[in-house]
Amino acid sequence: MGIVINQSIKSSVVAYVGVLIGFINVLWLYTYFLSTEQIGLFRLIQSSSFLLATFGQVGLGSSVVKFFPSFKEEKGFLGAALIGTIIGFILLLITITVFKSALVNYFSNESALFIQYFSLTLTITLSLILFQVLEAFSRSLLNIVLPTLLRDIGIRLSTTVAVVCFGFDIISFDTALILVVCAYGLNALALLFYVGYSRKLGISFNFKFLKNGKFKEVLRYGLYSLLGAGGTQIILQIDSVMVSGMEGLDATGIYTIAFFIGIVIEMPKRAITQVSSVLISESFVKNDLAAIKKLYQQTSINQMIIGTLLLLGIWSNIENIYAFIPNREVYINGINVVLFIALGKLSDMIFGVNGEIIVMSRFFRFNVLAIAILAGTTIILNYYLIPVYGLEGAAIASFIAMLSFNVMKFIFLLVKFQLQPFTNKTLLFICIALVTILAESFVPRLDKALLDFAMRSVVITILLIIPTYGLKVSPEFNQLINNALRILKLKRV
Repeated sequence: MGIVINQSIKSSVVAYVGVLIGFINVLWLYTYFLSTEQIGLFRLIQSSSFLLATFGQVGLGSSVVKFFPSFKEEKGFLGAALIGTIIGFILLLITITVFKSALVNYFSNESALFIQYFSLTLTITLSLILFQVLEAFSRSLLNIVLPTLLRDIGIRLSTTVAVVCFGFDIISFDTALILVVCAYGLNALALLFYVGYSRKLGISFNFKFLKNGKFKEVLRYGLYSLLGAGGTQIILQIDSVMVSGMEGLDATGIYTIAFFIGIVIEMPKRAITQVSSVLISESFVKNDLAAIKKLYQQTSINQMIIGTLLLLGIWSNIENIYAFIPNREVYINGINVVLFIALGKLSDMIFGVNGEIIVMSRFFRFNVLAIAILAGTTIILNYYLIPVYGLEGAAIASFIAMLSFNVMKFIFLLVKFQLQPFTNKTLLFICIALVTILAESFVPRLDKALLDFAMRSVVITILLIIPTYGLKVSPEFNQLINNALRILKLKRV
């Protein structure tokens, strides 16, 4: 267990450093050195690549994790996975060829530049397919730091170098894009080198271990996993793709900046989810629904507190935030996108670990169905709302879809397990939040953006945190504050 904890801590540190680099890239370097169209193209190429790669790997990543304990001694396991990635990519290319005319028609009017660079998208897609499958092997070998380092820091630093070099006229924009594409390829090769030459694995093309029905079992599980993974990627990437097709790359560039500001509030949820999944799994093994209920309600109220604090902090300071972004007069057109993206993420946090509970239960297949419904709903909402409301339509679609998704899971858990995440403390905190919003609206604005940012951040923190702490809305939150006070030596042990 020690190696798992050690890897988790290191991986988390690497991931957060990567997030910091990503925000510097998107909010400052992109907006300073790139045009809105170029930012939109960057985002569309990467969003499309991730979306295509998920379908191109045909569930192989999940299959590797699932069957690694059974096949880890088989030298042909890695070889079979590599052959699978090639077959998956070929099937993807065939599908794209069949629908090529529809693809060209969709982007030709508003985002014709994307068609010109589509070969780069396919190159990144191949690298991602290979990387994602090899990442599954690396995780199975209990090394989660290396793939996280390559993905979260390697790619982003490469992007930083490419954008800065372009900005100072050292290279052309085409060369900058090629450098980013090469970074994805090098990442995949680095991980292939690690996995292939690991002492625990070798590469062989002896596939005898897949006889006696094993191949069908792996294929069936992979295709089932593909439904869930494909739906998830549609949810994550389709807004940028559809904005590009309907509104153009300039609009996608503005949307990208707003989106990255809005998703800040979900960062704490990732760490909470990783820890909660293990505890939920153990509780189901013991058939301890009481423990699951407690965890369900704890994650709901704690994520609600953190998410609300971040949302209020961002939205009250939204003009201040845009004041620090180069060419703000262009990007501030996406200001309302920030609000709806943030509300969608907050709704996901408020409902706690509902998805994790369903996945760890005997009803895990429902989660795939729910994701598929959400993916379909997201596409339909974007299709109808973007032409009417533009960028805001995509953000509104994301918010409605995410809220509906969580309501669906909420009802399912309530019916199947009589579990629900809300308590009287939830209502109490909503009242505190409403009072905070009202009080903040009376705070006068300062002329200096930095001073106004600092003042509003302090006011919102005080108005929200002190009543939450004093009324004991969450024991875990109070314990966190107490620990912080002890560290600061402001509270006796």
